[in-house]
Formats: sequence, C-alpha cells, structure tokens
Amino acid sequence: MPTSNLAVWPAILHLAWEIAPKYVLDVGPGHGKAGVLLREYVGSPPIEKVDAIELWEPYVTDRMRAIYDEVIVGDVCMMTDDELAQYDLILMVEILEHLEREDGLKLLNRIPGDVIICTPRDFFQNPEWEVCPPEMHRSHWAATDFGNRVIRYDLNSLGIGAVLVRLGGL
Repeated sequence: MPTSNLAVWPAILHLAWEIAPKYVLDVGPGHGKAGVLLREYVGSPPIEKVDAIELWEPYVTDRMRAIYDEVIVGDVCMMTDDELAQYDLILMVEILEHLEREDGLKLLNRIPGDVIICTPRDFFQNPEWEVCPPEMHRSHWAATDFGNRVIRYDLNSLGIGAVLVRLGGL
C-alpha cells in the first residue's frame, strides 16, 4: 500500500489546525497516519469525528478500522452532496492524481467545506498500478489548477516535490 511522505505532514497539520475542523474525511487513508496525527495535533476544540473512505477494499485493515470512527469502502466521487457536506475538512493527500482531471474538478466543485490537497509536483507513473489499478496516476496538478478557492499553496513543500493546496469552503 503506497503512503505519503511524512515530511509534508507538519505543513498539512498546520493547515488543518488553521481550519479547526470538527468533522474530517480522509480520502485514501493509506496506513491511517492522518487519523492518528489529526487527533494528536489538531483541534481546540478537539476534532469530534475522523472518517476515512478507501476505494480498494484489500487496503482496509483492522488497524485502519481502529484508527477511524468510520471506514467507508467506496469511491469518494460517488458520495452524495449530502454525504460530502457532513465534513468541514476533506483531506486528499496523494489522491487527486489518481483521478481523471475532469472527475477531480467535478468532485472538488461538489465539496462545500475546506479541502487540503497534496499531490506530486512532477508527474510519474505509480509502479503499483499493475497490481492495484486504482493506484494508476491519471492526471497531473499544479496549484494554479484549483481556481479561486485557493487560500494557500506551496509549490514545493519542504523540497520533496509536493504541491500542497488548501481550498476554502464554497
């Protein structure tokens, strides 16, 4: 199971801390790092609920179910507008590049709350895609691709080649 680079997480946590969310959805949770880090470092008042949605069922583990309040097995693009509206923060860390650009933009335009996105600065094909088709990189993103919702962005977070973007709510 691929995972995000730990070096980008202090910046992600700072952005989340600025938002002070009560309800968070972690899209593609990997090993559950966001669930653990958000509960420890973000929230005054504390976060009330951290859920995850994972497309690839074999990635869902008992450990993941212990970290998150709810683990949804499914496609975030198929969530209803009402389901997306339950969350005041949606994390998309190393996720958006797995969607076709049009699908990614449609999804972002349906999310009424804040979104934190971290995506590779440079395009590369994920070697795991042959074993796990959802791991295929289907698009490449720059900070300028997110329109007028951008509150803050970092083109090269900590020199690790990440585009980090915070989008404000609609």
